Amino acid sequence: MALGTRERILEAAGRVLSANPSASVEQIATEARVGRATVFRHFDSRAGLLRALGRQAVAETDRVARQASARACSATEALQLVVQAVVGAGESFRFLESIGELQDDPEIAAAYERQMSEFTDLVRGAAKEGFIRPDFPAAWAAASIDALIWAACRAVDNGEIGLLQAQDLVWDTIRSGLST
Repeated sequence: MALGTRERILEAAGRVLSANPSASVEQIATEARVGRATVFRHFDSRAGLLRALGRQAVAETDRVARQASARACSATEALQLVVQAVVGAGESFRFLESIGELQDDPEIAAAYERQMSEFTDLVRGAAKEGFIRPDFPAAWAAASIDALIWAACRAVDNGEIGLLQAQDLVWDTIRSGLST
């Protein structure tokens, strides 16, 4: 199914901004194969385009995490599946790391805080099952895993490792460093 114009612009913006966080609307429009005016018909400004892209990234991360955890029989299995799914979806949110305007956006910041709270609850569940070391605070373990996910996505994006290797490396690092 062909992407609609808005979706093509968002997809192009994600690719362009991952490579060049200061890319212009003109560069994004060129990648999307539309004119600048078309971009501005769909988004009121570059900032509006960035916010829409950020909201889409949050929604995609929520979607893959929900789907992954729904298949799990335990919190530990859910943790593994969610980590693998989020690393797999890294392409959809990798650009967020380098776009300062989005890091300061209250809606994106609140969504990230919510995601981290939910992820911390999942880590707590894995700790109750005896997988995560009990002497590690759940929030610290969750933040550490989050950093591993970002590092894996960066390494995949830079071509240093493949996606499956990234997923395995993150889980192996969790098992070796945070697990009992």
